[in-house]
Amino acid sequence: MQQNGMEQNADADATRQTGTPDSPVPHSRTPQSTAPPEPPEPPPRVTVAHPRTLAARSSQPLPGSRALVADDLGRQTPLGDVYLRSLMRTQLRLAAFVVGALGVVLGVLPVLLATVPSVRDSTLAGVPVPWLVIGVAVHPVILALAWVYQRQARKNEAEFADLVERS
Repeated sequence: MQQNGMEQNADADATRQTGTPDSPVPHSRTPQSTAPPEPPEPPPRVTVAHPRTLAARSSQPLPGSRALVADDLGRQTPLGDVYLRSLMRTQLRLAAFVVGALGVVLGVLPVLLATVPSVRDSTLAGVPVPWLVIGVAVHPVILALAWVYQRQARKNEAEFADLVERS
C-alpha cells in the first residue's frame, strides 16, 4: 500500500509539472549535444526608401497609400483648390501687409513735412531736405520692404511645397 501511495505522489508531481498524468516527468538537465551550434539565420533584407522613390519605381500606387496633394492639385480637385486658395490667401495677406507698411511710411512723410516747418524750410548742401527725404531716403525703406516680402513669400511657398511633398 505504501508503494502505491508513492506512485500516486509521483503521478501527482508529474501532473503538476507537465499538466497530464501520463506524460513523463521532465528532466532537470538537458543532455549536451556534441555537434557545434548552427549559426542563426540572418534577418530578412528590407528595402528602405522614401515613398516617393518607391512610387517612382513602380507603375502602380503603393498599397494603402492615399492620393497625393500634388495629384489633387494636378487634377484640379476640390481639395486641391482648397490647398491652392490657402496659398493664395497667405500671399495676398503678405502683399497687403507690405503695401500697407509702404503706404504708412509714404503717408507720414508729407504730413511730417507739412507740420514741421523747420524740416520743410531746411537745406542740406543747397538741396531742400524734403527733396532728399522723398528722393533718397524712401528708397532704402522700399528695398527693405521688398526684401521682407521676398523672404516671406519664399517661406510661404516652401511650406506649401513641403505640404505637397509630405502627403
